[in-house]
Amino acid sequence: DPNSQNGNTSMLFSVHGGERFRFGRHGQLGIAGANYGTAGQVLKSGGSGAAPTWGDAGGLTTEIFAYVSFGTTYDTNSGYVTQDVSSLQSGNGITVDNSNSGERLTPTVAGKYFIMYMCNWLWSFSGGATFYNRITKNGSEQQRSTFSKYDPGSHTNITMCVITMNGSSDYVQFEGYENKSGQAAYMGNLSRAVMFKLRD
Repeated sequence: DPNSQNGNTSMLFSVHGGERFRFGRHGQLGIAGANYGTAGQVLKSGGSGAAPTWGDAGGLTTEIFAYVSFGTTYDTNSGYVTQDVSSLQSGNGITVDNSNSGERLTPTVAGKYFIMYMCNWLWSFSGGATFYNRITKNGSEQQRSTFSKYDPGSHTNITMCVITMNGSSDYVQFEGYENKSGQAAYMGNLSRAVMFKLRD
């Protein structure tokens, strides 16, 4: 039955003398009175033996991600070297180690992660060379990409994969090398990587 309280008209529904639901004058839904919850909450069933309640939606988690920049890293032509992590641009839930003995990303939450590594190669020589980049987990290659270049200049190489991480000791690193002996090539400071947890 419509009911006026302090000049604000509401529609109340009562059972056995107790108010169960209320529609406020702006269309709000109140549970057991003027209990409209708070913005962002959802109505949760209490099952067959209890009234519904307002509450936070379940299953929501803070986004787990990292976006990093790399420092210029010299390639020795003798195999893969780990590119130096310069800085964490932004992120949450992933530890970034940019020490000389680290240069790695370690998630603190278990799950599957999408990882993309964009390596910007810099060099100043002509002639055939093959450039290799890869993403590793705990030192083991997960994905590799290559390209060949015959002109001087710079080039961007992208490698990506999905890896399951344990949320404690598993880590990823970013590596590369070029195979032209005696020539100077660098993984440049325009290189970037993103890593984020996929929804379970």
